[in-house]
Amino acid sequence: MGSVVCHRRYHHNYYVHKESSLRTYYGGVPDVVQVAQHFFIESALLELFSNCMAFGWLSGTNCARIYNEALSSPHSNILNNKLAFSAIYHNSRHFTPEDWSVTRLIRKEDTMNGFFLYSLLLDKAEQGSVLILPHDEASQRDRLQPALAERNSAMEGTGQECYAHACDLCFHIFENENGQLMKIQAAACDGNTIGHRSCKVHNCKNPLPSLRHHFCPAHQHLRLKCAVVDCPSDHALGHRTCDDPDHRALETAYFRRGNAMFQLRARLKKAGVAVPNDSVPVRDASEDDDEVVFEMGPSGPIELDVDDCDGKPETGNRRLRAIFEGRWTHNEQLIMRPCGVILSRATLFGSEAVSAVNTFAKATFPTPESTPEFFIFDNNCKLDAHQRAINDKHFENTGKPVDVFHFRCKHKLTDLHCQRYCNPAAFPEMIGPDGKWRFNTSICEQTNVWFGGYIAMVRDMEVTRYNFFLDEMIKRRNRYVVSELRAKGYAPWTIPMKAIFPTAMRA
Repeated sequence: MGSVVCHRRYHHNYYVHKESSLRTYYGGVPDVVQVAQHFFIESALLELFSNCMAFGWLSGTNCARIYNEALSSPHSNILNNKLAFSAIYHNSRHFTPEDWSVTRLIRKEDTMNGFFLYSLLLDKAEQGSVLILPHDEASQRDRLQPALAERNSAMEGTGQECYAHACDLCFHIFENENGQLMKIQAAACDGNTIGHRSCKVHNCKNPLPSLRHHFCPAHQHLRLKCAVVDCPSDHALGHRTCDDPDHRALETAYFRRGNAMFQLRARLKKAGVAVPNDSVPVRDASEDDDEVVFEMGPSGPIELDVDDCDGKPETGNRRLRAIFEGRWTHNEQLIMRPCGVILSRATLFGSEAVSAVNTFAKATFPTPESTPEFFIFDNNCKLDAHQRAINDKHFENTGKPVDVFHFRCKHKLTDLHCQRYCNPAAFPEMIGPDGKWRFNTSICEQTNVWFGGYIAMVRDMEVTRYNFFLDEMIKRRNRYVVSELRAKGYAPWTIPMKAIFPTAMRA
């Protein structure tokens, strides 16, 4: 429908002005969302998909499959079980016309585009604004990209809806020895090996042109180099390494391992054991290893665990690192309250370096008023040493204990810095009147069980969608956690933002 007076063409969810190439969506969230040019999905169904992703780790593919099998027909229970309903099966088929010009089935693309558009509409409605997208784009994926990137920027650091959360599990008031009331807030930090595809140059944060590329535009010239890290030579024709015999032996060993994995999978398939492609619990070495490490011994290359290869080999053998396929970011870092509410998330590209964790923590707690009394991190001894070495006093009033489990099991008694500054027993404020720990210092380990469930879903997502998706999952989970805290009597509340950012509020 169009108007010759206001020069606008009105569509189901939005209008386009004659002299503009923008889609301006109507205020609020519609009952039916146009997710593609000729495809509409009810908001109630998109809400179901969103919750399936948040609490069931269902991918877009599996959401579409469940809908197509169970909800797309009025009598799916009958149509899916022909033998059980043989008496009425043929009558039920008449409710599913076979001569429709459009399909009633949902594709993965419709599910994911619907999720992203619906989430954007919700976000704008919560802010009291409207969604504006480019109209003349080749695809819905491209059309959504600018708005997704804008929301991603707003989420960085302090942007999560529950950032100012407090409750009886994470915020304590006690009386000190002088009779003054003091507050204690704690935050915990940990990493999870979820990641997205990235440039093969270590710690490069430039986005890839597409998932098929291994290098960003600035490093495309390196695609001709040998796959062995730091080798300056070009790879030989038909190979991924140069003519160095050790490098070629490493390549042979790597792909022999890949072929062995393929053969094992083929045997499983022949034996009737399914290996689904929709949900991959770990990265397949034959397809997409990030980095491999081999030790060159007298009998040839021996593969080592990447995580155990920080130091020099004790045997005197030479170690070679290589990246034969694509590279993924190192991990996602989370900062959360001991009650389980996640405050922020950041992607660490090259490694879980304490300098990167320090930068992330400062972005999450940018003002003195926002810093917690205790920051719990399993590598706090090195983080604290790093801050002292660079004279960074941002967290000088924050205690940095290691969580109880890691301190007992993974920190040496001979580490004097750790024993002096990071021993949880050295902070009596963390122990309540009943002699128990005030805070759940292992909350990150527990939360990672949930967060790690997305590794298969996001491993090949484009980076903008990847960041938006994870932030949206955290937002939805936080709402559920807060509702559970309220139901269990832990009295959740929101700290006034002017108490956390007083300078910004005055400005």
